[in-house]
Amino acid sequence: MNQPEGVRAPLATTRTHAITCLLFLGAICSLLEAQPLTLSGAVRDGSTNEPLPLANIFVRSTTTGTVTNDEGKFTLALPSGDYELLVSFIGYKTEVVHVSLRTANIALSIRLFPTDLLLQEVTVYSTSATRAELAEVSALSLQSKRITEITSVIPDVLRSVHALPGVAADNEFSAKFNVRGGNYDENLVLVNGAQVYEPFHIKEAPNASIGIFHVDLMKKVDIITGGFSARYGDRMSSVLNIEYREGSKEHYAGTASISMTDVSGFLEGPIGEEGSFIIGARKSYLEYIMSFLDVDPRVHPSFYDVQGVVAYSLSSRNKLLFEFIHAGDHYTNDPYAEARGPFVGSGTYKGQPATFREGSQEFDEDRATYFSNLFDIQSTNFLSSTAFSKLEISYYDQSEEEYSYNLGSYSNTITSNQNYFYRSTSERLRDNNLRIKTLETSGSLDVQITPFFEIRTGAAYQNILYSQHLIDRRIRDISQNMDRFPDTTNTRLIENAIDAANESIEARSFKLAAYAENIVQLGDAIIFNAGGRLDYFGFNRDLTLSPRLSASFKTTVGTTLRAAWGLYYQSPIYRQLAYSFASDTNTQSQRAVHYILGAEHTVLLNPLTNNSLTVKAEVYLKNYGNLISSTRSSDGRISYSRKNDASGSVTGADFYAVLNTQGFYGWISYGLLFAKEDLHNDRIGSYPRYTDQRHTLSIVADLDWGKGWSTNLRAVYGSGFAFTPYSSQYNSTKRSWEWKAGEKNSDHLPAYERVDVRLSREFALWNTNVVSFVEVSNVFDFKNIQSYRYRFDRNGYPYKEEVLLWPLVPSFGMTVQF
Repeated sequence: MNQPEGVRAPLATTRTHAITCLLFLGAICSLLEAQPLTLSGAVRDGSTNEPLPLANIFVRSTTTGTVTNDEGKFTLALPSGDYELLVSFIGYKTEVVHVSLRTANIALSIRLFPTDLLLQEVTVYSTSATRAELAEVSALSLQSKRITEITSVIPDVLRSVHALPGVAADNEFSAKFNVRGGNYDENLVLVNGAQVYEPFHIKEAPNASIGIFHVDLMKKVDIITGGFSARYGDRMSSVLNIEYREGSKEHYAGTASISMTDVSGFLEGPIGEEGSFIIGARKSYLEYIMSFLDVDPRVHPSFYDVQGVVAYSLSSRNKLLFEFIHAGDHYTNDPYAEARGPFVGSGTYKGQPATFREGSQEFDEDRATYFSNLFDIQSTNFLSSTAFSKLEISYYDQSEEEYSYNLGSYSNTITSNQNYFYRSTSERLRDNNLRIKTLETSGSLDVQITPFFEIRTGAAYQNILYSQHLIDRRIRDISQNMDRFPDTTNTRLIENAIDAANESIEARSFKLAAYAENIVQLGDAIIFNAGGRLDYFGFNRDLTLSPRLSASFKTTVGTTLRAAWGLYYQSPIYRQLAYSFASDTNTQSQRAVHYILGAEHTVLLNPLTNNSLTVKAEVYLKNYGNLISSTRSSDGRISYSRKNDASGSVTGADFYAVLNTQGFYGWISYGLLFAKEDLHNDRIGSYPRYTDQRHTLSIVADLDWGKGWSTNLRAVYGSGFAFTPYSSQYNSTKRSWEWKAGEKNSDHLPAYERVDVRLSREFALWNTNVVSFVEVSNVFDFKNIQSYRYRFDRNGYPYKEEVLLWPLVPSFGMTVQF
């Protein structure tokens, strides 16, 4: 029996509607899945926090990718799904970023870190990165504020490195430093890629110097204490690479600072729409302070410097930079003359009544003038998102004029039944006129072959002029008839600090250099750099090849292991050349081989606040060959043998721990070092280098109290550098006292100890930001001896004089930011 059709119709209709709805919903879901989502983000430099334009973003296993714009930002349209992004930039480690796109757009913040910082231990100073950001790439971070706080009296990046592992100076007021047993002239100092020779103020002072660089103009400073890559050459110990920043393109700003020693400031701002400038200046008034405090009214030291950067963007990919530094020093020590006597007395001489008449005279005068200039023009060009080139031309000019004269005389006459006399004259003259000029052109090309493989190449040509006229001698004349009466004995002692043949140098030459580096990244854990460089020096016709290897490996537990090996050559400077003309028998390049192995581990104490503790240990061996032996005078001057007559070695270990928490930042570093040198054919064997200091300990603590108050503590201990002791003896043949040198560097100076304390206050005043400070250097007034001088008094008798470093020194100052 059939049912009525009216009963089946609703069921059929319902089934049809359900199928239609399911099909409709499926179509909507398909449309939603096909609808692209937006993935955006920004890529920044992890060490400076600056945006990275033209960074590459590539979606793995697809053909999709893009590059960042001028602000370091990017946008990608992708369907929902899971992706791996390869984010790369020339000179930086490629990061693999995992992204899950579902139903909402995602914005990323990506930071890339330079491979140089990951391959070798580098201390970074940056003006724009935060302390927490810097801690990720370099546990020891030196920002502008910290450089100001850890250098006594005057902010100085060169003196700030004294507190770092592997660095020793034992002099808080000297910008010169030794790195891992090397001499201070083994350190390469670069400003925007251009080499600077002896970048110091107050060169005339034996125990003080200040760097010429303006801290507020610095964008970044990289300090590498060994194992540096092939792009850096012609030095054996370390690299200090200073990069000046560009001025603001958006607004005018600046600071003005005043302290007990100097006044300084800088100004920055835009030049049109595409240009900018930043210029800084500093002028000391040490001469007025010393006169006011009656420290030494005869001494008048002063210095100044002016430096800056002008930048102009030709396009988003091409930029021109002009950088300059001009520094000057003037020093005078007013002429001094003093006569003592005559003193007349009576008595007996050789059993006879006698009248004694004694007197002395002394005269001395010192003056010095120093200038240095650096002019540098750079053209930086992004040829594409995977190729970058830089062309550079720089001119450096250094001038030194030093004059020092001292004359002393003594006379003693005895009138009895016979006439006896003793007369002595001591004359010391040092007259130095030095000029160094260099003109250098260089170019580099960095190409990223794949996100995990990069090649860096470069070449340079440098023209050099050395001109020096130097007289450095001491003459003592003695005339007397007391020993062999009635015969008169005349004695002349002449001591030349340098050979007479080398008192004048007029020389021109050139240097050629080329390098190549291959940087390979294996996954996320391993980075490897294999490179080498060629150097040729016209003076000695010496061609050197320097292979370099370095690698870093990040373990699964977060510990980073680093290793480096390399050959490092250093061509002789003007004071080391045997001849002022080109010859393959001239002094050859010195050589050092570096072996470095280290481990570093960071513990994140609080993920929310980036509180962290970093510990690091590094051991090293540095073997020297073809060394040019040297002697160090009591005033710190170094004289060279001008021959490759020595070899040496340095072994050591550096340890440090860094604590970074909210309101506190500090570190403790310890260095253990054994530095030896061996003079060939002397039958003595090895002896300590004068840079040999067994133990070096540094502590830096920075405490933020809140409400603008902060305290900084610095403590330094050095067990003492090696030196050559002297003993006095009487020469019966010459009828005079003499100082006789003991075994070379067979003794060590007393330990160096210093504690500095600084209290700072930051506050607002009339719409400006003001920072004031009070500081005490060497707060416990430790007696620190820099060296010993071995002298003779007016009677020709020997005496030993201690050359002391600075005692307790208070200071204060203020900086206004506008």
